[in-house]
Order: sequence, then C-alpha cells, then structure tokens
Amino acid sequence: MWISAIVSSTGRWFQVLAIPLIVYDLTGGSAGWVGLAGFTQLLPVAVLCPFAGAIADRYPRRSILIVTQSTQALVALVFVLMWFGDVRSPGAYVAVSILAGTASGLNLPAWQAFVSELVPRDTLMSAVTLNSAQFNMARMLGPSLAGVVIAQWGPGWAFALNAASYLAVIAVLALLRLPRLQNGAEGRIRPLTEFAQAVVYVKKNAGISTAVFVAAVIGFFGITAQQMSIVVAEDVFGQGERGFGWMLSAAGIGAVIASPMIAEMARRFDRSRIQEVALLLYGCGVCAMAVAPWFVVALAGMFAMGMAHIASASTLNTAIQLQVDEGLRARVLSVYLTVLLLSSPLGQLFMGQAIELFGPRETFLTFGLLFLAVAVLLASTRNLRALDFGSGTYKPSAAAEVHPSTPAPPR
Repeated sequence: MWISAIVSSTGRWFQVLAIPLIVYDLTGGSAGWVGLAGFTQLLPVAVLCPFAGAIADRYPRRSILIVTQSTQALVALVFVLMWFGDVRSPGAYVAVSILAGTASGLNLPAWQAFVSELVPRDTLMSAVTLNSAQFNMARMLGPSLAGVVIAQWGPGWAFALNAASYLAVIAVLALLRLPRLQNGAEGRIRPLTEFAQAVVYVKKNAGISTAVFVAAVIGFFGITAQQMSIVVAEDVFGQGERGFGWMLSAAGIGAVIASPMIAEMARRFDRSRIQEVALLLYGCGVCAMAVAPWFVVALAGMFAMGMAHIASASTLNTAIQLQVDEGLRARVLSVYLTVLLLSSPLGQLFMGQAIELFGPRETFLTFGLLFLAVAVLLASTRNLRALDFGSGTYKPSAAAEVHPSTPAPPR
C-alpha cells in the first residue's frame, strides 16, 4: 500500500506542476491567475470534506478509495485530451481543476482514516510519519521529473503519466484484504449535521482544537508559500519549469530527510515541543525565500519548509488520531482537513493578488514575518501543550505481529 501510494503521489505532482505552469504561460505571467488556479483546485476539497467524513465513517474505506482514485485517473485523462486537443484557454483548465478537487475532497478523509486500520496503536505515530513521508518522497521525485518531462515533451505527457500512476494504488486496493472495521456511525447520512457535531466535539477537546488551529496557520502561510513558489522561480530568478520543479523537490527532500528524525524525536520529546520548533523553522523558510540573493538560498528555504511541514503534519495528525474516538475518526479528520484545505486556497488567492500589487519579495517577506509572529505567540502562551494530552477509544483492525517463537497459523 505504501509503495503504491508513492507511485500515485509522484504521478499526481506531474499534474500539480503542469496546471500552474499552463495558467502562468497562457495568461502572460499573471500571479493572480496562478492563485485562482490553486484556489479552485483546493476549495472543492474543503467543501466536500464534511460529506466525505460522514461517508468514510459508514462504508468500507477501501471501497471508497478505489472509487475516488479511479475518478482522479479519469480527470487526468480529461486533461490529456484537452492538451492534445489544442485547448488553450486558461479558464478551461481552471474549470476542470474543480473536478480534480472534487475527487480529492472525497478521497482525503477516507485515506487519512484508513491508515489507522493498517497498524496497531503503538506504531501509529510511525505509520502517520510514513504516510506523510510518502507524500513528501513524491514531492521530492515528482516535481523534478515533471519539470524535465514538461520542458522536453509538454504538459500533455505529464497528465498522461499522472493518469497511469493511479493504476498502482487502484490495483493494490483491489487486492488488499482487511477485517471489516465496525465504525460507530449508523443510520441515514446527514453530512452537515454530523459535521456540526464533529465541530462541537473538536471544540470540547483542547488538543484537537489546537491541532486544527495550527493547521489553519500552516495552510494559510506555509502551504500557500510553497504553491506560489512558481512566482519566485519565474519572476525573481528566471528559472522556468525546471526551477519550479527543483523548488518543490527541495521541500520534498527536506521532508524525506526529516522523516526518520521525526519518528525518533517522537520517542524523546513531547509533540508540543516538536511543533514549536517546526513552526519557527517554517516561518524562517518563507522569509529565506523572500530575501534570497541567489536561487540556491531560495532552495534552502524550501528545504527548511519541507522539514518543518512533515514535522508539523506528523505531530498534528498523530495528536488527533490518538485523542479522537473511533466512531468520530473520519468526521473529525474531515474537520481538520477542511480547515487546512480551506485556509490554503484562501491564502493562495490573497497572496496572488498581493504579489500583483506589491511584488513577490515584499509579499513573501510579509507572509513569513506574520507566520513567525503566530509561531512565537503559540510558543510563549504554551497553547501547544494540549497536543500532548488525552486519548480516545481506539480499536485497530490489525493486531500486533505474533512473536516468532509463538506457534501461530500462517496468515
């Protein structure tokens, strides 16, 4: 499952890289259009999370993932037909991006909740870190490979490779067999009501509400800076498609290098302490991109942001997974993902317009300083301590491995 996810996630980056490049080129270098493209890709994800969480708490998550992964493959094929069919309207690509966001919105809560079905409780932190690591390994490999493919053969082949990559995870999901997990949700689906109940549950749990707030900060300032780095690559340093690919890859390399470090640090330090350092490093990375005199310094800023991102994502996700009750797991994760994915497109829309008005360096520096201010405030008030508390009900469907000396029937 993990290996197939790396293949699929790597292919997805071909599409993630191609869309802003197409929009940027077709609009004559408009940062506002790039921000709008990011907004339309992520907004449906945030809107659909309440529905997706309710669905994932009622039906087999494996089956849900097969449907959503297949849908994303079909959307990638639509992009292939558009490019080779000589469609050159930026609005058309932005519109189809909404379909991609819709499929992704139905996929994310089920995927995040599915991780807890694959491992026992005492390995959950490592499993969450590995799940984040595969996304970031894909970020390391995907953008640099996509930059070469787009520069040599064009965006159409990037879309085609993305469509093919989904076959790996679809095949594994079809072959995977797990004991049926009895979820707590029953009866008719009432997504908005259940989402509201999950919000109330989040508010009552200090650790989960803190994680959701930190996710909003990361989405608005951190993820936005990474997605809008195309403007730094193109306008500030003139590096083109390959430069943008290298910037996203630098973040992925930082995340991959940090992954084993985070797993080890989790055994020695509280999640709150890891999160404090991660937020400060994240803000410094954004500022480094703003003031970088050379392209290599901007790459170092993205590298730092990648390390900080996986540290933040792992600690926040683990805090939620350990504190939430099983019957509300997917719905609470949908609240977390809704906030994270709504804050990011709003940040991209705001940053795109700000760059048009004030320039890329000034805008990135402002975002970085604001990010650091929030990080210092959270650290000084000790609000992050709530990430270390609490434990919800948890019934993993995968038991721990039997000791080799213990007789057991083959599995």
